[in-house]
Amino acid sequence: MDNKQLYERYVKEFLQDGDESAADKYIDTNVVTHDGMPGQAPGLEGVKQTFQGLRGAFPDMTVEVKAIIAEGDKVVGRFVVSGTNTGSFMGMPATGNKFTYDEIVIVRFENSKIVEHWAEMDSLGMMQQLGIM
Repeated sequence: MDNKQLYERYVKEFLQDGDESAADKYIDTNVVTHDGMPGQAPGLEGVKQTFQGLRGAFPDMTVEVKAIIAEGDKVVGRFVVSGTNTGSFMGMPATGNKFTYDEIVIVRFENSKIVEHWAEMDSLGMMQQLGIM
């Protein structure tokens, strides 16, 4: 299976379906996340904790794939992420507001696992939609 296929499965199983055990299949224990959430623990455990926090704050969160492009050991995904804030997010109470933003993610694979992760998203736009800023 090539890196693009691995990433497509990761997106489907972990990000879209919410299967936390998929993280163990596709992410290296020592993954380096260059853009983690404030206070995120390092490695795979930090990714899982962030994911749990996001799913707790936005249980209806969806990740719509717009494009996935692969070359060599890197895969790029372009997504539209949306959801409703019904749980605490970064220590702030739920607002009940909906959000939608575009996100571009780059991952690097080594030995069929994600070992590095970069993401660019409209954090300010998300916070404004949630009514936090």
